[in-house]
Amino acid sequence: MAPSRENPFTFLEMLEQHVREHRVSFHVPGHHNGTVIDDTLPSAFAKVMPYDLTELAHLDDLHDASGIIKQAETALGMLYESKSKWLVNGSTVGNWSMLAATVQRGERVYVQRNSHKSVWNAIEWLGLEPILLMPTIERGTGIPTTVTLDTIKQAILEFPGGRAVMLTSPTYYGDMADIRAISDYLSPKDIPLLVDEAHGAHLIHPKLPRRSAIFEGASAVVQSAHKTLPAFTMGAWVHYKEDIDENRLKHALSSFQTSSPSYLIMASLDYARSYLETLTDEAWSSIQKSHAQFVLELKRSGFVVKVGDDFTKVTIMTYPKNGLIFSQHLASIGIDIELAAVDHVLFCLPLREIKKQEIEHWLKLIKKAATHVPIIDDDETIFPFPQSQCVSELHPVKEYARIQRVSFEQAIGLIAAETVIPYPPGIPWILKGEQITEEKVRVLSDWISLGRKLQASKHVMIEQIDVIVEEF
Repeated sequence: MAPSRENPFTFLEMLEQHVREHRVSFHVPGHHNGTVIDDTLPSAFAKVMPYDLTELAHLDDLHDASGIIKQAETALGMLYESKSKWLVNGSTVGNWSMLAATVQRGERVYVQRNSHKSVWNAIEWLGLEPILLMPTIERGTGIPTTVTLDTIKQAILEFPGGRAVMLTSPTYYGDMADIRAISDYLSPKDIPLLVDEAHGAHLIHPKLPRRSAIFEGASAVVQSAHKTLPAFTMGAWVHYKEDIDENRLKHALSSFQTSSPSYLIMASLDYARSYLETLTDEAWSSIQKSHAQFVLELKRSGFVVKVGDDFTKVTIMTYPKNGLIFSQHLASIGIDIELAAVDHVLFCLPLREIKKQEIEHWLKLIKKAATHVPIIDDDETIFPFPQSQCVSELHPVKEYARIQRVSFEQAIGLIAAETVIPYPPGIPWILKGEQITEEKVRVLSDWISLGRKLQASKHVMIEQIDVIVEEF
């Protein structure tokens, strides 16, 4: 059932109408409805510029929505059976806002260790005390998956008083936690369950094996619509239930997001919601069958394939061949993938039916690329997720702490004073406040020699790292 509308048009239709009227712009942005351009601007950009608008009265205001944006967010909430808000700064701002709405400075929060860097940045700047929850490591692949209920129980027993649990589900590889069991356990304890579901905006159909956490009892869920739906980059949304302090959440969203939201991003969010709504049961069936067929053909071609709970994430295990080199060969023939590691590559499949001809063409290219990939010389170049205790805490890094820069070898056994992140996937390999192990140092050295992209200080690239010097 569609929500009642104060305005007869959708958000997209309102933008279309605005452009058709050829209105005069005496307002920002500075391109003034795409009139401040010259012949060097590509035609595609010239066509888009008139839709890049601002908070005019009839176009509503994201931070104080009462018209067409509120109407669109209401429609989104009905789809996800929740209250919902648009985000124009990606899931990053959603993660910050969920934490700010539920946990106050100095309070404790239980956090999945393989969380995205946005979660760890929020925890640091919001002044929260994280208790780390180690995910299960998948046997055979060594890939980190999800946090179990038993781990959460152990964390609450060993480190009581936490104000929220922050999980990632689905993970980068499409693995999903048992959100229903976890939420049923946390609810009587009045501990909100927050879920970074950046890769799960499409998991909405009731016949899917596992659906979005917002349907399974989570208190708040953030989703990057741009990752799995037809929305522009940075387009995301947050869904939340009654146990979330709505005033604190709205204040956080208003504080952390830009005061000049992109109307192009918001228009794409409205379209992404509409796209999901128009998918029939038959369309869902066709999409899933075509994805399954693609995976079957990969296996028939001799590839070892992992598919998680999310059917759109397909991981090819390349061992004993080098996945990093495999990805380079794929790129050279026109196939760009989401992520590559030494022993695997990750494909994000589109939420549409894949045609038979496409599957045949893709398989031909993938097999061609695979023939040129060398064998891994040394098992030691496989990079397992860093093992640690099932539940642990970070060493507090105080502002006045003594920091010293040392070599990787000298850093073993010391506490890191900075974070090192391989990107993608944006999950920290070393966290500020975490003990530096021999394994972490070895892997970092190998990554640097292989030229893997790291988000880290320049001195890390010459195998030096900042550590805390303990005072006694």
